[in-house]
Order: sequence, then structure tokens, then C-alpha cells
Amino acid sequence: MLNATQPRVISAMWLLAVVMVVGMAVGCARSPGVPAGAAGADATVRSQRLIEGDTLSDDSQDEADYDPWQPFNERMFAFNHDVLDRYLIKPAATGWAKVAPEAARRSLSRLFDNLDMPRRLLNNLLEARPLGAGRELARFVVNTTVGVGGLFDVAGALHIERSDADTGETLALYGVGAGPYLVLPTMPPLTVRDAIGRGVDGALDPISYVLPFIANRAKSILTAVNERSLNLKLYADVEDSVLDLYSAARNGYLQRRRKAVELAADERHREWAWAEASPVQSESQQIATPSSRSLENPS
Repeated sequence: MLNATQPRVISAMWLLAVVMVVGMAVGCARSPGVPAGAAGADATVRSQRLIEGDTLSDDSQDEADYDPWQPFNERMFAFNHDVLDRYLIKPAATGWAKVAPEAARRSLSRLFDNLDMPRRLLNNLLEARPLGAGRELARFVVNTTVGVGGLFDVAGALHIERSDADTGETLALYGVGAGPYLVLPTMPPLTVRDAIGRGVDGALDPISYVLPFIANRAKSILTAVNERSLNLKLYADVEDSVLDLYSAARNGYLQRRRKAVELAADERHREWAWAEASPVQSESQQIATPSSRSLENPS
């Protein structure tokens, strides 16, 4: 039998374990309430589908709002937004926007995104999406060569779409539950599953094996500041349009993550649709086709 304090102890142990795992790959905070996929320099078709489908059914609403650590999360959210973003990230992003032309900042964002290919490639393979993995590899080759290291998205002009596959999404496709909502210092919104996935994704970053720790953290800071500078108005609009920013950021994140998993599952299903087709149905369709044509053209 569990006594009254044991559930709290277990919950605290879970939280501590997640903090330790994510601490291995900590990055700079994003401003809350903005979809990471849409806030980048070049939002993809898949990111647009995430925004357009940013709704949840009534049956999944309770699960999506699972936030048992809300007091802790609210304090961390206040630190990230009211201290880190207000006094560090936003002023730096505003200054960076004045110094660097928008075209240069977008090129820098594309460069960092191109270097993030290993994470997307591996997770596409783990999700049994070989076509998605092939597109990621093709994008990397094209953008690294013709696109000058990724400064220009030549692959996008060729309609070779990028995915947003990550380890949290992969775990979800294998049936791992999202777990409680979680906000950590200097981190974007997460769930327990996504926090663990983010730690794994950090280990897939090739830059972490090339640059020293301090240089790698500097790269993370530059990435966050550059992304923030490209979305100053969008962030301001989000902050001005809601009364409860914490709840809006939480609900928006959880809805987008659920939609991302649904889209990944749909894309995997489409890639393997040919294998799921019944041979008997294919033969019957081939037999029926000539007869239907003969009815339409009796001559």
C-alpha cells in the first residue's frame, strides 16, 4: 500500500530524472506560445498543416491539458518569459535585427537547420518512413552543395520538403505516452516524453562533437537570438492577444505536438500504402477495368 506521501515522492523523482536527462542537451529558451516549426526562417508545408490543424477533439482535451506540476511549471515559465526572454533574449534579438539584414538572418537560420539533418534523418528511419529519410538526405546534399552549406534552400525550390521528425515524435509512434506537461529553465515547452526525446536529439547534433562545450552553448544562444529576431512581431502579437499566457502556451504546444504525431502517422501510412493493398483487390480491379471500358465504348 502507498502512503499519502509516496505519490509525491515518485512524481518528484520523475521530474528530477527528466531534468538530469534534458540537462545533457540544454539549449536556450524560445519565447512561449509560438510553434517552433512555424517560427523558423522557412516554414514548411508540414509546419503550415500543423498550424491549420491546431485543434483537438473533446475526447483528447483532458489528456492534452495534463499538468500535475503546474505550480513548478508556472514558476519556470515566469523565469523564462519575464526574466530570460524580457531582459536577455528579446533585447539581444532586437539589436541583432537592427544590425543584420533579414536576408542574412534567414540564411543563418537555414544554415543551422541544415546542420540539424542527422536528427531528422535518423528519426524518419526509426519511424519506418524511408521516403522521408530519403528526402532529408536529398535536401542535405542539395543545400550543402548548391545551397552553399545550407545558406540557401535550393531543395525547397525543388519541392523537396523537410520534415520535423524528432525523438519525442518517434517515441509517440511507438506508443509511449506524452506524460505530464513540463517547463524547465531556458527550455521551450515540453512533456516528459519530449524532454527525454530532446536529450536524445541533443546527442545527435554533430556540432556538439566538433565544438568545445562553451562554443556549442554560444551556437545555441546565437540560434535562439536569431530565431527570436525573425519573429519579433509574431511573439508580440501572441503576448498581446491572450490573457493567460501560460495556459495559452501550454495548450498550444500540446495541441501542436499531438497534431505532429498524427501527421507523422499519416505520412508513414501513405508511404506503406502499396504494401497494405490486397493482391486480390488489385487483380479484380485489373479484370474490371476492360469491361467497364467496353460498356463506355460499345464499338
